[in-house]
Amino acid sequence: MINWQGYEWLSEERWGEYHPNKPIVWYDPSAIEIDSLDVLKLKCRSNPKTFDDIIIPIGTGLISCTTEFGYGKFEICAKLPDGPFVWPAFWMWSFDSWPPEIDVFEGYTNKRNSYFNWSLRSLLGKFWAVNSNIHLGSSPDNYMMGAKSHWLGWKSPSKVFNKYGVIWTDKEIKILFNDRVVREIKDEKVIIQLRGKKMNVIINNSIQDGYMETDRPAHEMIVKYFTYEKY
Repeated sequence: MINWQGYEWLSEERWGEYHPNKPIVWYDPSAIEIDSLDVLKLKCRSNPKTFDDIIIPIGTGLISCTTEFGYGKFEICAKLPDGPFVWPAFWMWSFDSWPPEIDVFEGYTNKRNSYFNWSLRSLLGKFWAVNSNIHLGSSPDNYMMGAKSHWLGWKSPSKVFNKYGVIWTDKEIKILFNDRVVREIKDEKVIIQLRGKKMNVIINNSIQDGYMETDRPAHEMIVKYFTYEKY
């Protein structure tokens, strides 16, 4: 158990030490560091471990809060990892079922270590592949509202700290980047699927599949704080 920011956190997911659908990375407690200023560092690097009959090559830092959160405002301030095909995230899912899931952000770099989004969206001012998303429905018939990228300023999110947050109430969901509302959802068909749920908050570093085709450099995600304001 990890104590950070006044909460208790697990160093693995509720289902175990790795995701059965992504057996290239495991949740490595030694990849979690909290310094004297209570700053969290989630590392990701080569650290093979054998699970039953498979060897999982990459160990990564993940923390999963044991608190069952209700409506409120959730926020972290983070500098994202710098490396090829990384996949950091701040998200939450229901304690009693999956979905629903709120992805406050998921970040994606390319093989050049860049979060820059080389697409039509970049021409529209949404330069960074740092996306929000919401998963709905019921497993296995789940679906996504769709990932949307949002403006974060002119500097790469791996070079500066940014604030990532969500306000979740019984009427709406607002995604905030640096205190600015970048996505707002009020559709009752969406809100009803999260109404009254208790949510599990997760912060993690991770990798995309393309990382395995690189020289697998180590990288880290740095998180200054996590806050929750009950609504």
